[in-house]
Amino acid sequence: MVLPYFKRFMADSRSGRRKTAAGKRITKGTIEQYEMSFQLLQFFEACTNKPLRLTLLHRSSLKQIQQEKNYWEKFFLQFSDFVFTQTNCCDNYAANIFKVIKTFWNYLLVERSLPIGQFHRKFRVPQHIFNPVVLSPAQLSFLINDFDFNQSLAAKLIRTKDIFVVGCTLGLRYGDLMRLKKNNLQCTNEGNFIVLHTGKTATELRIPVPEYVTAILKKKQYKKGKFLLPQLSGTNVNLQIKELMEKAGWVYSLPRIRYRKGRPIEILKRQKQSYRFCDHITAHTMRRTAITTLLMLGVPENVVRRISGHSAGSKEFYRYVAIIQDYLNEKVNAAHEQLEKMHKP
Repeated sequence: MVLPYFKRFMADSRSGRRKTAAGKRITKGTIEQYEMSFQLLQFFEACTNKPLRLTLLHRSSLKQIQQEKNYWEKFFLQFSDFVFTQTNCCDNYAANIFKVIKTFWNYLLVERSLPIGQFHRKFRVPQHIFNPVVLSPAQLSFLINDFDFNQSLAAKLIRTKDIFVVGCTLGLRYGDLMRLKKNNLQCTNEGNFIVLHTGKTATELRIPVPEYVTAILKKKQYKKGKFLLPQLSGTNVNLQIKELMEKAGWVYSLPRIRYRKGRPIEILKRQKQSYRFCDHITAHTMRRTAITTLLMLGVPENVVRRISGHSAGSKEFYRYVAIIQDYLNEKVNAAHEQLEKMHKP
């Protein structure tokens, strides 16, 4: 029976008996993904009226091993269809579900030493990496420097713009940004720095702070309390950021495309309308914009990774790297011009 083992897997993850490969505790967000996967497996069993079996293959014959292989291949096909039908999800979500199941399988093989075979290696769902939407350096510069635009904003949007500009400069996760306290800002003869340990990766960071960010952090209205920035929930800041982007005039059409079973589909808003640029922007856009901007402006990748807290070769890091089309066009056109000039007299 699979589900009792899955419960033990989740319990070991919650208690800290099971840790990541780096020796850290499993995060709350990851455990929530485990719970969602467990609920889907539980619902799948209820719908099929067949509990998932787990056969120990110690000294099994080739015929028994082939039977198990066929059983799990059939499970993969049936459960894949079930996930897409029940959740109406896209490929990335389904791939995350199977990633959890494969992690659970490895737990049984390695940590519980159960001889159950390597059939989970066949659990593969197409996963399409999408380019995240970020602000271009010109757009970020507009938010930083345009005095008239700033004067046209209501007080709540000025506050939101300040948070957004700081986030797009420092590259911190929104939770870490909101936790910044007065003692995290260090002013020295070498310059100003934000010094902190990040919440997710427990990485110690010392990030240089430019003058325009220091000016925001030292605003009179932000001096009250222990935090450097005004406290806004993720929901509120997401709504206000979209309003800010709309005020800036960035309302051009930008459809949201996802893939389901390998086929592209357009995700529409509740009003059955296509997404605009401003609709894509969230609190997480700040981190993506900061990382992408630094790379585009020539900061070495290892330095950017140090600020973002990603390890070398991290797949997660490259998800943040979005090449702005205008920037790409400029670089490619410049290369073409160089080729044309090479053999001219």
